[in-house]
Amino acid sequence: MTGELPAGSARPLGHWLAAIDASNATFQREAGAAKLGLFKAAAKVLAAPRLVRKPTRPAPDRGLMADLQRPWLPLWPGLGAKPLHDRRDHPWTEHLRQAYPDIRRELGAVRTSFARARYDSDLNPAPWQTFYFFLQGRPVPENLAACPVTAAVLRDIPHNGFHVCFSAIAPGGALHPHTGPTNASLTAHLGLANCAGAHLWVAGETAHYCDGDVLVFDDSFVHHVEHNGPDVRCTLMITFWHPELNALERTFFRRVVQSAPR
Repeated sequence: MTGELPAGSARPLGHWLAAIDASNATFQREAGAAKLGLFKAAAKVLAAPRLVRKPTRPAPDRGLMADLQRPWLPLWPGLGAKPLHDRRDHPWTEHLRQAYPDIRRELGAVRTSFARARYDSDLNPAPWQTFYFFLQGRPVPENLAACPVTAAVLRDIPHNGFHVCFSAIAPGGALHPHTGPTNASLTAHLGLANCAGAHLWVAGETAHYCDGDVLVFDDSFVHHVEHNGPDVRCTLMITFWHPELNALERTFFRRVVQSAPR
């Protein structure tokens, strides 16, 4: 298979695809056929205006990129899909870049309060550490109060509250290949500290972290993070709704996210 994982990966991509499929199957079984049926029905209705506006196109080639888009939930229809995005297509990310020095200072003040990430895997030998500001659409008031500048920045940008946090990966650490819940949400990472040596692999494409800069990607594609630098790499992770979603779709997803078990 082309687009294999970087050479440093301990296991081949096929192993992780099987693990992702098994995890998704478990999630969907626990969600239940009735709820997934309602989700698909809502998708057809809520996405209809966009689907009508879009020109008719040939069926996409089920090549490597499409095969590596495997969110937990059924694909939401009619949304543009690509692994990596140009941050300039999301002008609000410039606000993050300008606020970088102040956000980094607040990171330093709360660094000892990090805990294991909500979605970390037991397969990860060096646990992924986080400090949440929002999780599953709900704020974490004490953490927002501890970082007032970061909280103010978050009020000014279009995040969706699904997964917003400081994120830390130890030297030599990695997040094994995985996918996010839905293609209706995108992810931005603002590099905060010690980003040299860290890179993000998304569906065969690679981007390198840089302090003070922003990476934007679609986490419904298989993605993988490795950090080979000498110090703990820290970022501000922000999820936001796909810009092609209409207002009704966003409202629907907010309710889905907030109703999910914590």
